[in-house]
Amino acid sequence: MHEDLNDLAYFAAVVEHDGFSAAARATGIEKTRLSRRVASLETRLGVRLLLRTTRRIALTEAGQRFHEHCHATLERARAAYESVEALRTEPAGTVRISCPQVMAQSYLAPILAGFLAAHPKVNVVLEATDRDVDLVAERFDIALRASSGGLIADSLVVRKLATARQILVASPAFLNRHGRPTSPEDVSQLHTLCRPGDVHDDQCRWTLTGPGGEAVAIAHIARLQSNDLRVLLEAAVQGIGIAMLPEPIVAGPLREGLVESVLPAWTGPDHLIELFYHRPRGRLPSVRSLIGYLVAHLPVTQWRRTRASHTGAPSSAPLHL
Repeated sequence: MHEDLNDLAYFAAVVEHDGFSAAARATGIEKTRLSRRVASLETRLGVRLLLRTTRRIALTEAGQRFHEHCHATLERARAAYESVEALRTEPAGTVRISCPQVMAQSYLAPILAGFLAAHPKVNVVLEATDRDVDLVAERFDIALRASSGGLIADSLVVRKLATARQILVASPAFLNRHGRPTSPEDVSQLHTLCRPGDVHDDQCRWTLTGPGGEAVAIAHIARLQSNDLRVLLEAAVQGIGIAMLPEPIVAGPLREGLVESVLPAWTGPDHLIELFYHRPRGRLPSVRSLIGYLVAHLPVTQWRRTRASHTGAPSSAPLHL
């Protein structure tokens, strides 16, 4: 079915501004035109998308489903226009980016030089901080975070950039003293290092997935709890206990023999990496270029560096985007 993208945009505007009047004020399009086009869209689809009252609108089940796909379609259309528009203007100026310190060290440091070499007129200001920054108030263009964790401002786009496996690691000295676990149950008998989010009902718990997809939940004894992954990694290197950490973060210590993989066939929950940035309108070519570079290079960098530490050669297997 051929559909006018404008009608999708009109419908999305009405939904996102919670009514025809507010959408008309925000877009500058007459309320009667918005109402007429949405009604025409419903007629063509043969279903009601909105429930209308004198005070408000509500999405029907069909409307909810249609809006999800509609929003994604409009984002792809905007991205297509921007990809061509970017060719017309040379990226230049300063881009401000925020990310946690461990991500700056493990994820960005290996690839930023390549971006700067490819874009000689672009400067990057990177603030490595573990706090959640306000992109709007603090004038950041981009933020990289482990997960969204809460409400996101309407003016921001959140893009799932990659997922990294989490694995169990411990120092050779620790494993020599206490033995190398051969099952998840063995781990529950040893000292561990965990994050506060792993604590449930005053007990540390991990869920591990085995080679056949089976999931096993284990309770364990945490000698140290910290939300700083670097602290947990250093404690593992020093032989305090077993830690569950994202593969890219432990790739270097694994390669150097500072830690060993524990139960290598078992993994923890995926470590989600998300990219936050402002909606497309008015976005500068320099910002677009860095977003595109991160999308293209960051997951590949994580995967290749991680797999090389285990196999001695890069893997062509993709990360999930």
